[in-house]
Amino acid sequence: MQLRPNAGITRGSVWLVFIEKIIPFTGASLFMKIASHVLFVFACVTGAMSVLTAAYVAHQPGLEEAALRSLQSALQLQQFHALALLLTAWMARESGFNWSRGLAAAGFVLGLVLFSFNIEMRHLAGVELFRPLTPYGGMAFVLGWLALAVSVFQRHSLPGQ
Repeated sequence: MQLRPNAGITRGSVWLVFIEKIIPFTGASLFMKIASHVLFVFACVTGAMSVLTAAYVAHQPGLEEAALRSLQSALQLQQFHALALLLTAWMARESGFNWSRGLAAAGFVLGLVLFSFNIEMRHLAGVELFRPLTPYGGMAFVLGWLALAVSVFQRHSLPGQ
């Protein structure tokens, strides 16, 4: 497709005129498209990090049994919620963002950071600073799942999608 040089602006919307196609989009929908791409990439990188961390943990001598169980739980939840974040990004890309999909994505990202990454940093790097926030990461995961369930019953809320 080729872009015609006479793209115009009408009532706050930008109209890109392609050969045989007119595709409207607003600044908000463009932002949401970029946001879904960023979520997708974050989920992929998080999944890759979980595999690398699991390999590192498997070959780390001297870990206590309790630390090993905690790390395995954190890595399992990290992998599972990376997939949930991929699903959320795909839903946002295909059906559009709404407040509940945004809340689901935020819950999954916050849960990954506060729960999984926090436990991994505590046991592998000795960072204890954010230890009290770990339960909030678990609650963020729950919030993400509930918001994702609600999002199925909502229509997208962005114009032009």
